[in-house]
Parts: sequence; C-alpha cells; structure tokens
Amino acid sequence: MRLIGCLLVITGCLGFAGSICMDLNRRLALLLQLREIFENLKYYISYQKAAVPEALGKMAEKKGGPFCTAFKAIYIRIYEGGENFPGIWQEEMEKAVEPLPLKREEKKLIYDFPSCLGYMEENAQALALDELLRQIRLQIEELEKEKRNKNKLIMSLGAAGGCLLVLLLL
Repeated sequence: MRLIGCLLVITGCLGFAGSICMDLNRRLALLLQLREIFENLKYYISYQKAAVPEALGKMAEKKGGPFCTAFKAIYIRIYEGGENFPGIWQEEMEKAVEPLPLKREEKKLIYDFPSCLGYMEENAQALALDELLRQIRLQIEELEKEKRNKNKLIMSLGAAGGCLLVLLLL
C-alpha cells in the first residue's frame, strides 16, 4: 500500500510539473498565433486595401481559435452599431484574452493594437504593424529560450520534489 502511495505522490508531482511546462507551450502557441494574426492584418491592410474591421471580419471567417469570436463581434459592432473601434477592441479582447495564460506584457501587445492605427494611410498602418510584429517576435524568441531552459529544470524539480515528499511522508 505504501509503495502505491509513493508512486502516486511522485506521479502527482510530475503531473504538476508537466502542467507548468504545458502552460509555457500554450503561451508560445498563442504568441505564434498572434504573430500570424497581425501578419494577416498587415496583408489585408497593405495589399487588399481593406479597412481594419473588414480585415477582422475576413479573418473571423477563416481562422479558428480564441480570437475569432472577438473579431466577429468587433466587425458586427462597428458596422451595425457604428461604435468606436479602440473601445470595442479593448472590450472584446479583454473577454477573449482573460482566460488565456499570457503574461501582462503579452496582453498589453494585444490591447495596444488600436494605438498603432492612428494613421489614415495603409502604408503607415502597415509600418506601425511592423513594429508590433517586431515586439511579438522578440517575445516569442524570449519565450523559446525560457522554454528550453525551464522545461528540463521544472520536470527535474517535480521528480525531486515528489521523491522528497515521499521521504517525508514515510
């Protein structure tokens, strides 16, 4: 009975460590998806000469994920309600981003998107999106380095913590 208990304690500690590693992987996947979204927005603005709400509507039809419902809601509220884009963006993105495991500075990149659209010309908007994409790229590189360094450490600490807990309980 004690052996089974010991194995369950170690397995639980390893599972907890694995969930922490999964959060890092999920954050990285969300940042990669965010980079793809902003690259698509840049494409729609620069080459298809679409307004931002139209581009969001097109992306809501094509993509999946946590941002599509927010994009569709933004598109509908702007064209049917005639509301203010920065206010709508903030409200809808707060709803979409709240349950996601992103850090504050990563969420800030999403919330600050309307501030880079203060220009009327599409080329200026595309250049502003380039700056946002650069910041996201830096966040992705930093998270990839962090993931490489921390995953092994977290799993090792999970196993060691489980063994220590078993020793303390015996």
